[in-house]
Amino acid sequence: MARRAKKKQEVSLFPFLDILACVIGNLILIITAVVLEQVDTKPVADAAEYEAKLVKVKEQEQQIEKLEKELEELRKETASTSVELEKIEEQVEAAEEKLREARSQVAKIPKTPPKIDPALLQEKKLLEDKLRELEADATKIKADIAEKQKKPEQSISLLPGKIAGLAGGAPSKAVFVEVNKDGLVIYPDQPLWPEKQPVVIKIDTIAKDEALGKLIAAVLADEAAIVTFLMRPDSLTVYSTVRARFDAFQKANEAKLKSPIDPQNPDSPLQVRKLYGAVPLPGEGVLDFSGVRG
Repeated sequence: MARRAKKKQEVSLFPFLDILACVIGNLILIITAVVLEQVDTKPVADAAEYEAKLVKVKEQEQQIEKLEKELEELRKETASTSVELEKIEEQVEAAEEKLREARSQVAKIPKTPPKIDPALLQEKKLLEDKLRELEADATKIKADIAEKQKKPEQSISLLPGKIAGLAGGAPSKAVFVEVNKDGLVIYPDQPLWPEKQPVVIKIDTIAKDEALGKLIAAVLADEAAIVTFLMRPDSLTVYSTVRARFDAFQKANEAKLKSPIDPQNPDSPLQVRKLYGAVPLPGEGVLDFSGVRG
C-alpha cells in the first residue's frame, strides 16, 4: 500500500526577488551610461589606430621583402639571358616603383604610440570590474528565482500492509522491486537481498538476467518471502515481461510451492504459494521505505 506525502506550504519569495532583479538591471544600465559619458574615447581610438597601423607596417615590410626577392631574381635572370632583357628591365622598374611607394607609406607612420592618461585607464578598469560584479549578482539572483519556482519533488511513503500471496495469510518478508517504463530496480538492504547498491535491469534483459534469477531462487527457498513489484505509471509493458518470467518459474516449480491451507489438518486442500505481488504507485516521486524498514 502507498500514499502521497503531504506537501509543506512555503512562503514564495518570487515577487521580492523579481523586483530586486529589475532594480539591479536598471543599475547596470545607469552605470554603463555613466561610463560612456566619462571615458574619453579619443586616446583609446588613437591607440587602436596605432595598433592597426603597426599591423599594416608589418604587412608592407613583408611585401617589401618579397619585392626585393623578386628584384634579385629578375637581376639574376638578366645576367643569364639577353632575349627578354627589355621585358625584364620593365619588371624591375615596376618592382622598384612599388618598393618606393611601400617605403613612403611606412615613413608616414609615427614611431611612438599615442599616450593615454593612466588615471583614465584605472577608472575605466574599476568601472568594468564593478559592472562584471553586478552582472554576476544579477545572474545569481535569477538562478535563485528559477530554483524557487521549481516544483518540490514528490515523496511516496510505503506503509506496512499485507501483500496478497497466500490464500490464508501474507508473507512477512517483502523484497521491493520498482517497475518503470525502462525496466526494473531492485533496491538494496532488503530481506534476502543484502546488496549495498540498487540493481538496474533493462527491459530487454529481464528474461535472462542473472540477478533477477538469483532473487527468484531466494524467494522460492523461503516460504515467508515474496517479491513486491512497485509499479510506476506507464510500466505495464515491463510488468507483463517480468510477470511472464515469474509465472514460468512458478509453473516449473509448482510441486515445491504447494502446501496445505491448514498444516494441522492432513486432509486440508493444497494451495500454491505465489512468489510475487504488485502495488501501483501514484506517481514518479522518490520512494520512502522508512515505514516498512523501521
